[in-house]
Amino acid sequence: MGADDQTTDYNGVALVVTDARVLRELEGIIGAPIPCRGIAFYRSGFTEENQRVTGLSLCRKGLRALPESIGELEYLQNLYLRDNQIVRLPESLGDLKHLGNLDVFNNEIRVLPDNIGDLPRLWRMDLSRNPLQHLVESAVNLPSLKRLGLMNVELKSLPRNIGRLRSLEDLAAHINQLESLPESIGDLANLRILALHKNQLTSLPESIGNLPALERLSLSENQLTTLPASITKLTKLTHLGLRKNPLKALPPSVEEWIRNLESRGCSVR
Repeated sequence: MGADDQTTDYNGVALVVTDARVLRELEGIIGAPIPCRGIAFYRSGFTEENQRVTGLSLCRKGLRALPESIGELEYLQNLYLRDNQIVRLPESLGDLKHLGNLDVFNNEIRVLPDNIGDLPRLWRMDLSRNPLQHLVESAVNLPSLKRLGLMNVELKSLPRNIGRLRSLEDLAAHINQLESLPESIGDLANLRILALHKNQLTSLPESIGNLPALERLSLSENQLTTLPASITKLTKLTHLGLRKNPLKALPPSVEEWIRNLESRGCSVR
């Protein structure tokens, strides 16, 4: 047995020495043992499989930072850190090659690590309610990302190459300060949900029509005065939010498209 495979006891649970050491460090920071049990958004604890930590939830623990040692949890798949005061995430986060779910909802994070794009299995990332203002460019290098939460992060623009997130299905970027969208948004061929309400959008790119899978499009409470003709290619919509926009005369094709959506049972508000 190699040193990396040796186990030790952590509060009655046999864990690989490295993983147990990380949990003890975290225990010292939060001032309480971390129980081994099923985890969720607000259910603190950890999960293990084959004596390796696979899930960790430390919500509402007053955390201001994560130790660099978090990157030593080699088999970590789920990391919930909601409702803390974390200002920055460690660079070692990029070492978590098995991480699939990262939830840092409602913290104080202003910038992401440059290597955030080094997480090949990350399928869900919720950054909502953090004063980010912008995303690092490497964030578009996540090949497995399906759900991205950017609600209320003071976002002024989306990454120019956001279209590289080809697996993305759900983009929540509402309650921000977006004035425009990059043309590459039309490359998100698997996108089903696009929430953009409560921004400052004055127009939409023609590429908005290149989203064949889109089912829900929320544009309410922006500064839109018209809609591009290409939007009529969005034929799978079941919800379209348009209220509280200073919309003026729409192209006849767009008006007909809205009528057709309503006749099919699409909720248009």
